[in-house]
Amino acid sequence: MTHAPARPPQPVPYDHVSRPVGANHVTTATAPRIPAVHPPAQKARDREWWCPPLIALSVVASLYLPAFSLLGFATMATDSCGPDSCPDSAMVPLKSAPYLYLTGIGLALLSCVFPWNLRWRTPRIALAIAGAAVSASVVPLLLTVFF
Repeated sequence: MTHAPARPPQPVPYDHVSRPVGANHVTTATAPRIPAVHPPAQKARDREWWCPPLIALSVVASLYLPAFSLLGFATMATDSCGPDSCPDSAMVPLKSAPYLYLTGIGLALLSCVFPWNLRWRTPRIALAIAGAAVSASVVPLLLTVFF
């Protein structure tokens, strides 16, 4: 009796699963392919949606005391000439500073309103940065009254 040459073991494809059938027999069956159950990236919820607005509002709140202290001192610095006879280089910053500060607060709060999906992460961050930058521009603007 002649034996056939032994074949090396063949790799089993990844989608086949060995399952016992009976006492000593093993057969391979095809595992059902289950599609990945991941939501699309556009619909995934952004878990850190609150970070950009919180950071922006923290920056704006930390600028409150310096900005309005400068506004008060700049207003007192223009008492001698009055609002009608002071140069525009002194009056334009005084008139626009509160509006700039409130616009920055509004932009930072508006970044909370975007949907909490990952798709809106970049606009939320951009709006929060813009709000903090607009509010931060009040301090150098008011410093121009003194110099």
